[in-house]
Amino acid sequence: MTIQALTFDYFGTLVDVDQGGVSGMKAVLAKLGIDTDKSAADVYLDWDIRNVRLYRGGAYRRYRDVAQDAMWECLNALAPGALKVHEVGRIIDLFLTHLVESSPAHTDAIDFLEWASAHFPLMPITNMDNDLWQRSQLTRYFEHVTTAEMAKAYKPSQAIFALALDRLGLPASNVLHCSLASWADIDGAKPLGMVVAWINRGNDTLGTWQPRPDYEFVNLSPVRDTLQSLHDINHGE
Repeated sequence: MTIQALTFDYFGTLVDVDQGGVSGMKAVLAKLGIDTDKSAADVYLDWDIRNVRLYRGGAYRRYRDVAQDAMWECLNALAPGALKVHEVGRIIDLFLTHLVESSPAHTDAIDFLEWASAHFPLMPITNMDNDLWQRSQLTRYFEHVTTAEMAKAYKPSQAIFALALDRLGLPASNVLHCSLASWADIDGAKPLGMVVAWINRGNDTLGTWQPRPDYEFVNLSPVRDTLQSLHDINHGE
């Protein structure tokens, strides 16, 4: 096995998206004056579930538009009438600003990217829109990115992974994809023949019928050792 490039899921794998999402939902609830017994984390999770269901359940639309519809559904269920039609665009802008800009990088991700960027081409494969990616915290490590907006498809669709491989100009078997989200990334990347490292930060369990990753780690740090071992094997060291 010869790995010539690395690809990544962004949210969760490289940054703590839950922290950014909860921060965003706190700002939304405060802005609208919604008083609820539910925590901002629970409301954020409700939005997240609705958002994923929407973008997986229909023809492609931009992430911002899907996220806005999910926010409308989420807040109307939580506090009917608290969100007015004319406020939706402003509220989703507030939320997405936090989601993208306030999701801090995992420490192990920074250390790993510092090392990997000197040895491999690196590319995120993300369900974000292009403009949201440009506002994220780790763009300095990546010359290229493949977004859902570019592919007109969301993970786990093979279309977005195939576009990334085409842009890298490499066979799938020479690309290692690192991801936290098993349903989005293992399910999308493995059928194309990509090598997959599942970054299982939350000690999750794979579904019975899901494909299995090639590797499973608790964070990105062991990926470096794996890549160095593969290099030594391939070069007879």
